[in-house]
Amino acid sequence: MLEAGAGWIGASLDRMDVVSGGVFGRKRTLPLREKPSDYFRRQCWISADPDERAVAHIIEYVGGDRFFWASDYPHGDHPPTYIDDIAQLTSMLPEGKRGILGENVRACYGL
Repeated sequence: MLEAGAGWIGASLDRMDVVSGGVFGRKRTLPLREKPSDYFRRQCWISADPDERAVAHIIEYVGGDRFFWASDYPHGDHPPTYIDDIAQLTSMLPEGKRGILGENVRACYGL
């Protein structure tokens, strides 16, 4: 999921899990062996931008091993403080800084 941000993930995963399990007394709507969030956590990689202030919570919810920073820097939508913003946000993360700053990209692309 590149260039889509990360803010949508929490609510979307919650909703997919509820709907896939059946709602309002209906049968299960999708023939899945696991919850959609389980598939997402195992199969999706997410890029985030440093201006996403809630990303630390989303990373905690999904797992730090699935995230990395996408940078189109120096595109015009990234301020000159982009690298400083990344450093500030990663300082708020309890763990996985190394992964988010590079190791996860290596794993994603098999490098």
